[in-house]
Amino acid sequence: MIDESVSWIEEMTTCRRCGLADLRTQVVVGRGNQGARVMFTGEAPGKEEDRTGMGFQGSSGKIFDDVLSYLGLSRHQIWLNNVVRCRPTDTGRKNRAPHPEEIAACRPWMLEDIKWVKPEIIVTLGRMAFLSLTGDTHFATYRGQLYITEEPGIPEIFPLAHPAYLIYRRSLMPQYRQDLDRLSQFLAAKKVPNHPVIPKRFI
Repeated sequence: MIDESVSWIEEMTTCRRCGLADLRTQVVVGRGNQGARVMFTGEAPGKEEDRTGMGFQGSSGKIFDDVLSYLGLSRHQIWLNNVVRCRPTDTGRKNRAPHPEEIAACRPWMLEDIKWVKPEIIVTLGRMAFLSLTGDTHFATYRGQLYITEEPGIPEIFPLAHPAYLIYRRSLMPQYRQDLDRLSQFLAAKKVPNHPVIPKRFI
């Protein structure tokens, strides 16, 4: 679990580098295993994450947990964070995509996570997470395969579609399974220990 006494983490929990601080309930910090070999990175907290302080809750959280089961992983084995740590909203009622200046304001916290955890691979969840971490707009081109960045300190990246897509686009399920199978192969090649359990939604 995260040690919030670490100086930069304590600073992050009170961050006011952008306007998202005005409407947040709390900063949703990264959580999981500090020695995780795999980091999963989403876009930003939603309403439920803002309330609980925990990443990937609600319907998308259930799908995310099924994704982990499919890969033979659990939240206790990975590191889970978002490129933006406060809920992007203009009114407090609806979520919205983070603005570029908000992503830029949060990037130092993302880099601190990477430096602190030292993952061997980062799985980005959704187009915005991939774009925010790499600056590359060609998410569809690289989805489901390893992506090597030129930025020092950034490990290999594996872009996946956001789990929430499966709520609205069941037709994506076969493609999503193919991407997960490919990711599972990469993890096996790295000898990341896993014990896959195939959830019903992926059968």
